[in-house]
Amino acid sequence: MSEPPLISSQRHLNRQVIIRKATKFKVFVVRTVDLKMRGRIYRIILDGHHNLAAARLIGAEPTWKGPPPKFQRIMKSMPPESFVAFMINNLTDSDWYFHDTGKVVEELLAPQS
Repeated sequence: MSEPPLISSQRHLNRQVIIRKATKFKVFVVRTVDLKMRGRIYRIILDGHHNLAAARLIGAEPTWKGPPPKFQRIMKSMPPESFVAFMINNLTDSDWYFHDTGKVVEELLAPQS
């Protein structure tokens, strides 16, 4: 079975931060969560956007980890459909996009009520 598509709503990356991490880090932790939204499972980057960019810059494999405890508590604090709506509507600095291509995830454009 293939991995769900990797998506994010954060496009801003600081080039200096990426270069610093690429030259100093040995481990590049990226936190994700798999979530079914509008009938499809996506792997959402929660944290580690700069780590992922640094790892890719030097050809290293990032260390993939699940959601941190605080995020897990948030997930468990609301019904699944409310959590999905929260995630669809909770954008960082862009619409949801496929990390590997930069293309917007059309299915997630409309706000969820």
